[in-house]
Amino acid sequence: MNIFINNRMGWKSLALAAACLTSVAFTSCHDAKAEKESSDSSYAETRPDAALKELMRTLSENDAPGFAALCVYPIPRPYPLKSIDDSISMVDYFPIIADDSLRTYIRKSKLEDWESYGWRGWSVGDSRPIWYDEGVQIIDYVSPAESGLQKILAREEIMSLAPQYRDGWTPVMTLIEIDGNKVFRIDSKNDSYRLMGFDDAKHMRDLPSVLMIGSVSKEGSAGYATYTFSDSIGSEAEFFPDAEPPVKIFIKNPKLKKENSYEVRQGYWRDILK
Repeated sequence: MNIFINNRMGWKSLALAAACLTSVAFTSCHDAKAEKESSDSSYAETRPDAALKELMRTLSENDAPGFAALCVYPIPRPYPLKSIDDSISMVDYFPIIADDSLRTYIRKSKLEDWESYGWRGWSVGDSRPIWYDEGVQIIDYVSPAESGLQKILAREEIMSLAPQYRDGWTPVMTLIEIDGNKVFRIDSKNDSYRLMGFDDAKHMRDLPSVLMIGSVSKEGSAGYATYTFSDSIGSEAEFFPDAEPPVKIFIKNPKLKKENSYEVRQGYWRDILK
């Protein structure tokens, strides 16, 4: 089954089937990174009551256009799902992301339940499914339909790799060289991470030119990530996805006393797979 779809094609029908693959859960597409720090709030001590009331209304009344107008785009979704890039896409995607569980959760909340949590803005309850900071900027809730769709796309992406690189791995991100042809991907398996590099899109189904295993560490209340990798011949790589642009992958071979850096942007494997 080939379901390499774009950001707006086939979401509703595919997600309906995907919902059968998983159960309801308030799971996060971002780590819950910030402790409550009222002194560091974007709004200090002032809660944006009018905006939060409107947010609560749009979800309670299933008002997709109204909700879409409150969002700050893009709204990231867990890879390999695509981000929601504009209000038109949000209206189309709204029935998938704002399911009965999320809308009921928000409808049962009270305005005084919304609290500020440092740089992340304002959210509600223990699960904190939505974050408001001068607009909805993060939706940490992943609906059953989204989770099922994510699993389908992740499996198809992994199955496009050479057979020896498939078993047990889950896609984390795809990175595309900005001024070149290289394509990199990061996958996870248990507590390990893998960096693979391909010289161009035509070779993404073949053996990688870069293959390293490593780990990720996160620091600070914002949870800034550092990926480090190495291979059996002494080559090493580092990647800092939260760095100021241009974001780079650094690869060095101590034996050759050589280091290369590649400016990359995040992309979608299925968009460029040949």
